Amino acid sequence: MTMSAISSRARRSVWRRHFLIQGCWNYEGMQNVGFAYAILPALLEIWTGQPEEAQKSVKRHLEFFNTHPVMGAMVLGAGVRLEEKTAAGECYPADVGAFKMGWMGSLGAIGDAFFWGSLRPMASIAGVLLALFHPLAGIAAMLILYNAAQLAVRRGGFQAGLSGQEASVEWLKKAMLNVKTNNRKLVVTVLGGAYAGIIMGKAVDVGAAPLHIITMFVAGAVAVKFVTGMFRKSVSPSEVLLFLLLVGVLILWK
Repeated sequence: MTMSAISSRARRSVWRRHFLIQGCWNYEGMQNVGFAYAILPALLEIWTGQPEEAQKSVKRHLEFFNTHPVMGAMVLGAGVRLEEKTAAGECYPADVGAFKMGWMGSLGAIGDAFFWGSLRPMASIAGVLLALFHPLAGIAAMLILYNAAQLAVRRGGFQAGLSGQEASVEWLKKAMLNVKTNNRKLVVTVLGGAYAGIIMGKAVDVGAAPLHIITMFVAGAVAVKFVTGMFRKSVSPSEVLLFLLLVGVLILWK
């Protein structure tokens, strides 16, 4: 596939700006202002010397837009490539909006399932486990596990988008986010069991009575079940982390 012909400087500028795609979120257009702000450096370069066309292109990207913020990087890259084709007369201006409308829902669903439904819970509970041994280790684990994956998806999706719609589809197939979503959900289950096991082990170590141990086991199981429900409702990882740490303190309280 042919890569976008815009300069490296413009690509870097678009890439940096895309992190602010939700910076001006609003009920009418949702992420439209953020998207237009991110793609602006590319539009100014593509439509150099044609101020009226540049203005029209900006207005095109101020139409309604909303998707998962990480997956939005792919749409942004593909939007740049379509604007180039529009300037070259290879497609119609309406094709840009049609592409964005057609992809934002699907990518939003994929992103919600992968990032909110599996990756974030996995990173959070891994952080909780390590935080039981050292708070800084828990914080570092959660941040590294989540951000390493989301930055890789942002970068890969953006580069694929710059190469065109077909390259974007191929990249999605190779990324296999649906398979990774299921794998990470399984890891969350295992880590949840490990959390309950560690709490039980600590309870036994401090010499708790048998009835007390059974009570703590039930409490740990209820906590894991409750946390699973919190994840499904997209509760903030920091709130989940605080909750699990409080449960651990209460269970081990003498």
